[in-house]
Amino acid sequence: MINQIKKMRKMKTSQEVLNRLEFIQRIRKAEGLKTHIGLDNNYEAYLKLETITYKIAIKKANTIDEIEKCAVSVEEEYIGNLDPDAWADEIRIKAYGLSWFLNKTFSSPAYKEFENFIEQPKGE
Repeated sequence: MINQIKKMRKMKTSQEVLNRLEFIQRIRKAEGLKTHIGLDNNYEAYLKLETITYKIAIKKANTIDEIEKCAVSVEEEYIGNLDPDAWADEIRIKAYGLSWFLNKTFSSPAYKEFENFIEQPKGE
């Protein structure tokens, strides 16, 4: 696993790292199947490797498109210990800035519904 991390750190682009991530995720899923059968597995180790891979990909991202690919991948594929939605938001803040994130959050339909709920008069 250490060799995998070293190889990924030497890769030039985040897309190369994300391509490697697909391979790691397939192995993790296979290790998860071993759990159901009752065989020894390295599932937890591959979960940690997956998290490290995402971090490497994010660090290697140079354009907003690359950062967005990392954020989408985290939202859709990540199942580790971190909250994928919160992590994807952090990635997008890196790409677009905090003002974009706050504007998006406070102009969302869910937030508008929350404001309407708060403003409703209390029943007696």
